[in-house]
Amino acid sequence: MRLPYVLSAAQMRAVDRAAVEGTGLPSLILMENAGRGVAEVVLRRMSRVEGRRSLVGIVVGGGYNGGDGFVAARHLSLGGAEVRVLLAVSPGKVTGDGAAMLRALDGLPKISVVDLSTEEDPDAWTRALADVDVVVDALFGTGLRAEITGIPAVAIAAMNAASSTKVAVDIPSGLDADTGRSHGPVVRADVTVTMGARKLGLVITPDAPVGDVEVVGLGVPIDPPPSLGPYCFWLLEDDVRGSLPRREAGAHKGTGGHLVVVAGSAGKTGAALLTGRAALRVGTGLVTIASTAAGQVALDAKVVEAMTAVFCQGDDADLESFQVIAALCARPHVRAVAMGPGIPLGPGMRALVERLTREISVPMVLDADGLNHLGGHAEKILAAAVAPRVVTPHPGEMARLTGRTTAEVEADRLGIARKFAAASRAIVVLKGPRTLVVAPDGSAFVNPAVEPALATAGSGDVLTGVLGGLLAQGMEPVAAAQAAVFIHGCAGHRAAREHGTNGVIAGDLPEMLASVRVAWASGFVDSR
Repeated sequence: MRLPYVLSAAQMRAVDRAAVEGTGLPSLILMENAGRGVAEVVLRRMSRVEGRRSLVGIVVGGGYNGGDGFVAARHLSLGGAEVRVLLAVSPGKVTGDGAAMLRALDGLPKISVVDLSTEEDPDAWTRALADVDVVVDALFGTGLRAEITGIPAVAIAAMNAASSTKVAVDIPSGLDADTGRSHGPVVRADVTVTMGARKLGLVITPDAPVGDVEVVGLGVPIDPPPSLGPYCFWLLEDDVRGSLPRREAGAHKGTGGHLVVVAGSAGKTGAALLTGRAALRVGTGLVTIASTAAGQVALDAKVVEAMTAVFCQGDDADLESFQVIAALCARPHVRAVAMGPGIPLGPGMRALVERLTREISVPMVLDADGLNHLGGHAEKILAAAVAPRVVTPHPGEMARLTGRTTAEVEADRLGIARKFAAASRAIVVLKGPRTLVVAPDGSAFVNPAVEPALATAGSGDVLTGVLGGLLAQGMEPVAAAQAAVFIHGCAGHRAAREHGTNGVIAGDLPEMLASVRVAWASGFVDSR
């Protein structure tokens, strides 16, 4: 199954051009399909509200977005709705396909066209939208780059002030299609009906005011040219479910793989325990947690299913530590290492992390203090690794790896993750709402989950265990990263339903991982 694209504005324009050139269809057909899709979403939403007046106000501009709005008006009228079209640009400035679609409204019943293109009085716009059931924002589309001022800003303020449902066409007016940041005032949409594919700005910034995003087809293939890649994709439950390892009837613990977890130290064995337990709950056959001597004593009082080992006698790694861990990794069925949660912070551990990262010949996931030990040398060390490496930083850790500030990382999550993945040859899992998985070739995958219940201590350690466990079961690293972030998000969602968003702790998550697998096996589809 090919995952749905998440496109930049330039990539989407290229898709439109290729569709017109490749199929011979006039661009009017694409506009017709887009506008009809908007109308279908609006009519479906209105049908859920009893006693509706069925009055739709559509605020239109002069570009393609406005043309989509004119088409939507026509189909809404044909569907039985009353429509009030409010022009934020004079009719004479509507050109091309949009002008044709405006002319098509002439004489149609239940449609009124009101020219407010010179109306700077906010009250006039507010009155025009006061009695509508649904406001459709067809003012600006994905091409917007300038700050919004003047009458369009007045129109946006009136749309936001309306108490009715707000539906944005393609992208809320005022929102940057590539970054999700604002260009002045932004329509706060309840629903965004986007054309052909999700746009980066709709998903890359989790708190962008886009509401529910619905993708409507244009009636042509969405097949961007390779020259405009690398591309970004939206993860799907069906794809993840189909990729997860399954135990055959003759399976034994060795066929489920053996994960070596280098984690924990005095006072920080909880992180190691969460990592190991999560790995077991996603199906790993064997888990060995290697820790300091004091860490092992504490772990042995807590673990049941996992094995433990000691890689150093003191509070920091020593000269023998590498040989101990290398010998563990040479055991039969060891297919992966997870390193970092709760490890010591001394210079010996730093040297050990660097050497293990370069030299261990099985796939490895690095998190937490494993990443902090790599620090600003991470790109060079990871690039020298002899086997695949997956790093799982949160924005603060990513800032330390790249020498940037956390704010800079948050402002360009995809761009910074892509640069680091290319330079380090590592797979980057940039954590947070809408976690990103980025491959060294720049291909990126967006996890749909925006789950505040996961904002709890130890949640990242669980993700490390899930990812390490899937690697130990033989999954290809990029696929393992995709599956890990998706099932981790689902586990957080299910834990929140049981304990409440504020009541979830990381210890709830390993059991929820298993619960998600059980639900999927029974055919349950998560409703997120």
